[in-house]
Amino acid sequence: MDGTQRENVTEIRIPFRDIDMHGHMHNAAYYAHAEAALSGLWRHRPTVRNEPSYLVRRSACVFHRGLRYDEPARFIVNVSKIGGSSVSFAVRVEAAGQLVAEVEIVWVAVDPARHAPVPLPVATREWLTTYLA
Repeated sequence: MDGTQRENVTEIRIPFRDIDMHGHMHNAAYYAHAEAALSGLWRHRPTVRNEPSYLVRRSACVFHRGLRYDEPARFIVNVSKIGGSSVSFAVRVEAAGQLVAEVEIVWVAVDPARHAPVPLPVATREWLTTYLA
């Protein structure tokens, strides 16, 4: 880890609580850390009046190798697709300069009261384009 300070990059050391009986990080922990990295990026979004809520529509993870206790890892969040009411995030997980896992998280914008899909706000859409991979 080189101490890079970018809003779409989160660097961690794998905590013991995330390790399974085989010495690798639990599968669910990849999602938890990817969502935390996404949350870190999301804090930098522009303020929008009447902002919609966002629900997870889909998530998936491709594992290339297991992370181990205290191993430094980098979670890099990018946007892979922007739809009318949805956004797909691609979280790249790296360790020792190698790809370890790829997590995809798809959010859909919904009306907070009705939970019906609504268009992404223009300001949010424009901000998201700066992270298109």
